Amino acid sequence: MLTTRHFLFFLTGLCCFTISLRAEPAQFEPEAPAAEPGLAFLLPTDQFLRQELDEPDDSDPLLPPPLEDSFSQVEPTPNPDTESLPDLKTLLRPRFDISAEWEPEADGVEMISSDLNLKLPLYPVFGPPPPFLTAGYSFTRINAPVQLDLPRDLHQFSLGVSWMRPLNERWLVRTMLSGVFATDFYNTGSMAWQFRGGMFAIYRPNEEWDLAFGALATGQEDIPVLPVIGATWRPSSSVKVNLMLPNPRISYLISESETRQQWAYVGGGMSGGNWAYNLRDGSPERLNYREWRLVVGWESMPPRTPGRFQSPGASYLIEAGYVFGRKFEREHQAADIKIDNSLLLHSGIRF
Repeated sequence: MLTTRHFLFFLTGLCCFTISLRAEPAQFEPEAPAAEPGLAFLLPTDQFLRQELDEPDDSDPLLPPPLEDSFSQVEPTPNPDTESLPDLKTLLRPRFDISAEWEPEADGVEMISSDLNLKLPLYPVFGPPPPFLTAGYSFTRINAPVQLDLPRDLHQFSLGVSWMRPLNERWLVRTMLSGVFATDFYNTGSMAWQFRGGMFAIYRPNEEWDLAFGALATGQEDIPVLPVIGATWRPSSSVKVNLMLPNPRISYLISESETRQQWAYVGGGMSGGNWAYNLRDGSPERLNYREWRLVVGWESMPPRTPGRFQSPGASYLIEAGYVFGRKFEREHQAADIKIDNSLLLHSGIRF
């Protein structure tokens, strides 16, 4: 049941987790041609895909202003802040992403999860633009009846690299590779290891459209390879339409100041995960979880200034939604475990 106690526990846990890890706001927030269109909702939102596709921002502040301004006929005004090179400490400053999610009880199953992701630019060895070292940890708790024989606590660790390279004014290529260890800490054999990667290209025919295509290897048996194909459309500075399937999203700019933008959005898509665990009798098993979701959300972020490498602050988001088509699949069990639809509460911070 969705209770006030659960809601307060969710918000308090996220705040405490954020405060314990919060650092000085990053001064290095690179830009890219498709930084705002939202590739975050391109694929199932397990930690690897959230981390790698959340924002294709691996371009470099030392390059000329991003391609999103390359169609403008207005000559940029020189700015001493953007013409001076940042120091090494600024270039090496990592970016943190923290989020928490709660799906209240349905059919006796309640799910709680939290993620921590780190993105570190590999200056000065490579670049510009540099590859990024990515690392993450995800915790998932499943409160379920004993007879379902589902694990209670699941952990996922990931380590990888990603690199985005502009080819010319119209084309950009992104590559990524990651190793993942997903387990209940009892089954730590080969089932727990996954290797993921992919490559896709982004083409910008004009200032309103981005087209993307390629493929991603997910490391999951149910969906081993996912095609990357779709488009994003920005008809105005206040509207962003993400046509990337299977997770479309429409965002609208509610208000804007010199230091903040307030966005509202509606969207949907698929979510889930894949872990190795032991059944109650000790036999090894692999668990796959999938669900579909419809969400509405709000995001507060600093405005993006083309050609600048200094981020003015952190980004915050909160969203609520409805999840359906929920099921657990196990590798050695014939029958899937289907559970009722539920609600969703998700919040996060990036700094």
